[in-house]
Amino acid sequence: AVYNDSDKNKMLPEMAEGDTIKKVVTTPEQHFTQPPARYSEATLIKTLEENGVGRPSTYAPTLDVIQRRYYVKLVAKRFEPTELGEIVNSLIVEFFPDIVDVKFTAEMEAKLDKVEIGKEQWQKVIDEFFKPFQKELEKAEEGIEKIQIKDEPAGFDCDLCGHPMVIKLGRYGKFYACSNFPDCHNTKAITKEIGVTCPTCGQGQVIERKTKRNRVFYGCDRYPDCEFTSWDIPIGRNCPKSGDYLVEKKVRGGGKQVICSNEECDYKESVIK
Repeated sequence: AVYNDSDKNKMLPEMAEGDTIKKVVTTPEQHFTQPPARYSEATLIKTLEENGVGRPSTYAPTLDVIQRRYYVKLVAKRFEPTELGEIVNSLIVEFFPDIVDVKFTAEMEAKLDKVEIGKEQWQKVIDEFFKPFQKELEKAEEGIEKIQIKDEPAGFDCDLCGHPMVIKLGRYGKFYACSNFPDCHNTKAITKEIGVTCPTCGQGQVIERKTKRNRVFYGCDRYPDCEFTSWDIPIGRNCPKSGDYLVEKKVRGGGKQVICSNEECDYKESVIK
């Protein structure tokens, strides 16, 4: 009765209680639940539009703020939450659940649109929002303890005072700092060498750096003495055609292609999967 397939050839045979059934075959299959894909800038904006949150004029500032405050970082063009972002999110969800509700934001923007065209009084809209919010704010001020993100040992000593260096989390990500702060203000950026000599000065090492918006680029560790920079990763070989340095560039489909850094040169190597 439950099966009720219109194709009679697929129907189960007539069976009665107590019948002996012969097993024909068993095919065990294991399936793992896949998490939803992380947001890219385009899919996040699309989701905001679908939920009625924000306006075209606010999308770019929204994406800028969440990156500038280091709540998220772009990894392979997808947003990944940072440790700071996860902490801030968990606190807001706990103490301000109404504020971070998607429906709240969409409804508030709809009310403000009515204020703009004169169908609502702004005093009434703000009053309805602020009275319950003020209670949540007072509760949060009492309940939220100051969050202390523990420093991680860096594994080497300060070259100014000899105290151990630690890894701290700042506004633009993690960095090295002296544990003897505030007596010593020595700080260093955390850099990642890629094993390639600088193609400009031939003395320094090319390291991975990040902009304030957390975009990765490559530069010489002798900066400011050497001002070499590149958005694409140098591979340590020169172009056989022009003599300029070669870089590895991402292409559609997840592959990479080696090309000449000189835009006027058309030298390319086959795509690396």
